[in-house]
Amino acid sequence: MIPVSLEIREARKDDARALSDLFIAFIGRESDIDKMQEKIEIISGLPNYHVVVACKDEHVIGTAMGIVCMDIVGNCNPYMLVENVVVSPIHQGKGIGKMLMKVLENNAAASNCNYIILASSDGREDAHRFYESIGYQGVKRGFIKRMKNQI
Repeated sequence: MIPVSLEIREARKDDARALSDLFIAFIGRESDIDKMQEKIEIISGLPNYHVVVACKDEHVIGTAMGIVCMDIVGNCNPYMLVENVVVSPIHQGKGIGKMLMKVLENNAAASNCNYIILASSDGREDAHRFYESIGYQGVKRGFIKRMKNQI
Protein backbone atom coordinates (compact mmCIF):
# COMPACT_ATOMS: atom_id res chain seq x y z
CA MET A 1 0.00 0.00 0.00
CA ILE A 2 1.41 3.39 -1.03
CA PRO A 3 1.09 6.16 1.59
CA VAL A 4 -1.44 8.83 0.57
CA SER A 5 0.97 11.69 1.32
CA LEU A 6 3.79 10.25 -0.81
CA GLU A 7 5.55 12.56 -3.26
CA ILE A 8 8.21 11.58 -5.82
CA ARG A 9 10.40 14.49 -6.93
CA GLU A 10 13.91 15.40 -7.98
CA ALA A 11 16.42 15.57 -5.12
CA ARG A 12 17.36 19.00 -3.80
CA LYS A 13 20.48 20.23 -2.08
CA ASP A 14 18.65 20.45 1.24
CA ASP A 15 17.85 16.70 1.05
CA ALA A 16 21.51 15.81 1.70
CA ARG A 17 21.19 15.07 5.44
CA ALA A 18 18.14 12.84 4.93
CA LEU A 19 19.85 11.06 2.02
CA SER A 20 22.95 10.47 4.13
CA ASP A 21 20.74 8.94 6.82
CA LEU A 22 19.18 6.62 4.21
CA PHE A 23 22.57 5.61 2.88
CA ILE A 24 23.80 4.50 6.32
CA ALA A 25 21.70 1.35 5.90
CA PHE A 26 23.09 1.01 2.37
CA ILE A 27 26.84 1.59 2.87
CA GLY A 28 27.16 1.40 6.63
CA ARG A 29 28.33 4.94 7.29
CA GLU A 30 27.37 8.59 6.83
CA SER A 31 28.10 10.37 3.58
CA ASP A 32 29.99 13.64 3.33
CA ILE A 33 27.08 16.13 3.52
CA ASP A 34 28.99 19.06 2.04
CA LYS A 35 30.17 17.02 -0.94
CA MET A 36 26.71 15.53 -1.37
CA GLN A 37 25.13 18.99 -1.46
CA GLU A 38 27.71 20.10 -4.03
CA LYS A 39 27.06 17.04 -6.21
CA ILE A 40 23.27 17.40 -6.00
CA GLU A 41 23.58 21.02 -7.09
CA ILE A 42 25.75 20.00 -10.08
CA ILE A 43 23.55 17.02 -10.98
CA SER A 44 20.39 19.13 -10.91
CA GLY A 45 21.75 21.02 -13.92
CA LEU A 46 22.63 17.92 -15.95
CA PRO A 47 19.80 16.55 -18.10
CA ASN A 48 21.22 13.00 -18.20
CA TYR A 49 21.18 12.62 -14.38
CA HIS A 50 17.99 11.81 -12.52
CA VAL A 51 18.15 11.64 -8.74
CA VAL A 52 14.67 11.13 -7.39
CA VAL A 53 13.43 10.99 -3.82
CA ALA A 54 10.26 9.65 -2.26
CA CYS A 55 8.93 11.89 0.50
CA LYS A 56 6.27 11.08 3.05
CA ASP A 57 5.02 14.15 4.88
CA GLU A 58 8.03 16.01 3.46
CA HIS A 59 10.53 13.47 4.92
CA VAL A 60 12.81 11.63 2.46
CA ILE A 61 12.16 7.90 2.80
CA GLY A 62 13.59 6.59 -0.46
CA THR A 63 15.80 7.47 -3.39
CA ALA A 64 17.16 6.20 -6.68
CA MET A 65 19.54 7.60 -9.29
CA GLY A 66 19.51 6.99 -13.03
CA ILE A 67 22.17 8.18 -15.45
CA VAL A 68 21.52 8.21 -19.18
CA CYS A 69 24.74 7.11 -20.88
CA MET A 70 25.56 7.55 -24.55
CA ASP A 71 26.41 4.39 -26.51
CA ILE A 72 28.26 3.73 -29.77
CA VAL A 73 26.92 0.22 -30.52
CA GLY A 74 24.11 -0.87 -32.83
CA ASN A 75 21.52 1.89 -33.16
CA CYS A 76 23.68 4.06 -30.84
CA ASN A 77 20.74 4.79 -28.56
CA PRO A 78 21.69 5.45 -24.93
CA TYR A 79 21.18 3.17 -21.96
CA MET A 80 20.46 4.01 -18.34
CA LEU A 81 22.62 3.05 -15.38
CA VAL A 82 20.71 2.84 -12.09
CA GLU A 83 22.46 3.28 -8.75
CA ASN A 84 21.72 4.05 -5.11
CA VAL A 85 18.22 2.56 -4.90
CA VAL A 86 17.33 2.77 -1.21
CA VAL A 87 14.06 2.79 0.72
CA SER A 88 14.12 3.16 4.50
CA PRO A 89 13.66 -0.24 6.15
CA ILE A 90 10.37 0.73 7.84
CA HIS A 91 8.87 1.78 4.48
CA GLN A 92 9.98 -1.22 2.41
CA GLY A 93 7.36 -3.47 0.89
CA LYS A 94 4.87 -0.62 0.32
CA GLY A 95 5.48 0.06 -3.37
CA ILE A 96 7.86 3.00 -2.86
CA GLY A 97 10.83 1.37 -4.58
CA LYS A 98 8.55 0.40 -7.45
CA MET A 99 7.42 4.03 -7.82
CA LEU A 100 11.01 5.32 -7.77
CA MET A 101 12.06 2.80 -10.41
CA LYS A 102 9.01 3.66 -12.55
CA VAL A 103 10.05 7.33 -12.61
CA LEU A 104 13.55 6.31 -13.75
CA GLU A 105 12.09 3.94 -16.35
CA ASN A 106 9.92 6.77 -17.69
CA ASN A 107 13.02 8.97 -17.94
CA ALA A 108 14.85 6.16 -19.77
CA ALA A 109 11.95 5.76 -22.20
CA ALA A 110 11.84 9.52 -22.81
CA SER A 111 15.57 9.39 -23.62
CA ASN A 112 14.99 6.47 -26.03
CA CYS A 113 17.25 4.15 -24.02
CA ASN A 114 17.77 0.63 -25.30
CA TYR A 115 17.96 -0.84 -21.79
CA ILE A 116 18.48 -0.15 -18.10
CA ILE A 117 21.32 -1.76 -16.21
CA LEU A 118 21.97 -1.98 -12.48
CA ALA A 119 24.17 -3.93 -10.13
CA SER A 120 23.26 -5.38 -6.77
CA SER A 121 25.72 -6.94 -4.36
CA ASP A 122 25.70 -10.65 -3.58
CA GLY A 123 23.69 -11.44 -0.50
CA ARG A 124 21.02 -8.82 -1.10
CA GLU A 125 18.37 -11.42 -1.87
CA ASP A 126 15.46 -9.13 -0.93
CA ALA A 127 16.72 -6.51 -3.39
CA HIS A 128 17.20 -9.17 -6.08
CA ARG A 129 13.64 -10.43 -5.62
CA PHE A 130 12.39 -6.84 -5.80
CA TYR A 131 14.20 -6.15 -9.09
CA GLU A 132 12.96 -9.42 -10.57
CA SER A 133 9.39 -8.62 -9.47
CA ILE A 134 9.45 -5.41 -11.54
CA GLY A 135 10.82 -7.06 -14.68
CA TYR A 136 14.60 -7.03 -14.32
CA GLN A 137 16.51 -10.17 -15.23
CA GLY A 138 19.40 -11.37 -13.13
CA VAL A 139 22.55 -11.99 -15.13
CA LYS A 140 25.27 -14.42 -14.19
CA ARG A 141 28.27 -12.20 -14.79
CA GLY A 142 29.09 -8.77 -13.60
CA PHE A 143 32.32 -7.27 -12.47
CA ILE A 144 33.31 -4.41 -10.23
CA LYS A 145 36.70 -3.05 -9.32
CA ARG A 146 36.86 -0.86 -6.24
CA MET A 147 39.29 1.98 -6.60
CA LYS A 148 41.83 2.70 -3.88
CA ASN A 149 40.39 4.64 -0.89
CA GLN A 150 36.84 4.39 -2.20
CA ILE A 151 33.69 2.70 -0.92
